Amino acid sequence: MVCNSCGRDIKNESANFCEYCGVSFREGDSYEVKPSFNNSKLPPPMPIAVEANQNEKPVSFLNWLGTLLIPLIPLVGLLVYLVMLIIWSVGGNDVQESKKNWARAQLVFSLIVLIITIVFIVYLVFTPEFQEAYKEMLDNINNYQ
Repeated sequence: MVCNSCGRDIKNESANFCEYCGVSFREGDSYEVKPSFNNSKLPPPMPIAVEANQNEKPVSFLNWLGTLLIPLIPLVGLLVYLVMLIIWSVGGNDVQESKKNWARAQLVFSLIVLIITIVFIVYLVFTPEFQEAYKEMLDNINNYQ
């Protein structure tokens, strides 16, 4: 037997109601049973996409130029730049999203470059060629004194 409402096969030929949607099989019923979806598997709800703030202004040219010129300040520029990157990357709502993401990427990139540089220097220091050149340099300095 096939249900006229949901189209599923019903194994019990003497059933009065569809076991899936609850519709009556009797012809003279005056009431209507609404389908119940408790037995069927529903797909999981779709996550709601977070809308980007359309009112956020882009970072201006002069703002980017000033940001990129900070490391050129004599003596303290690199330290100020590093502190500003940290502040921008963890800043709250007052920091523009594009600048926050750029600061995070810049910090990660700087960390990767620092690690590669340290590994390269350590590798060079422990090579036999460097050790030999270092001893020769020390001998030359001792000969001049």
